[in-house]
Amino acid sequence: MTIDYIQLSKQLVSLIVVLAPIDVMPLYLSLTRDMTIQQRNRILRRMIITVIVTLLFFQYSGLYLFSVIGISLPSFQVAGGLILASMAWSMLHATHSRIQTTPEGQEYVDREDISIVPLGIPMLAGPGTITTVILYAQQQQGNLSGHIQLSATILVTALVLYILFRLAGPLFDKLGPTGARVATRIMGMLLLALAAEFVLKGISATFAG
Repeated sequence: MTIDYIQLSKQLVSLIVVLAPIDVMPLYLSLTRDMTIQQRNRILRRMIITVIVTLLFFQYSGLYLFSVIGISLPSFQVAGGLILASMAWSMLHATHSRIQTTPEGQEYVDREDISIVPLGIPMLAGPGTITTVILYAQQQQGNLSGHIQLSATILVTALVLYILFRLAGPLFDKLGPTGARVATRIMGMLLLALAAEFVLKGISATFAG
């Protein structure tokens, strides 16, 4: 199997950016601050597993689900790009996107297990991340090695997330509020560029069709 390192790097960076771990870390630290190390590690493992399962599910079934309800790929590319653009705009202004949060989010604070909801879904594996995975999967149609590479990218991304959240306390202390806002804006710019690429591809495919 030939590995496209440029494409792999692009997918890895895109997924990390759209997952926006810096935005989720404060909530993670807040919800787990009174837990023991063992409890916190269990929450983290379940959170990462939730992200992996969700993204792999939509990688292999997302396109089928959309074809069943009659949504064309170019239309989904444009719609997906607009979703990512909305998230990127919020990140550029260092605010939380309404796509990533829900008004009921606070209700989950008192629940015993917050690893699946709200941390795993929708804070990490939310609409933006799912959209990105489906769009990349669409580019691999009929290409088994491309799908394997995308699955490997998802697993590597999950490993990066695990490491970042294990170091969340010291990392966030070093960044501070200002550093976190700067990092969020940089990721927002990268995400906006990715969104523009998806929209332009969707429009081009529509006119070509």
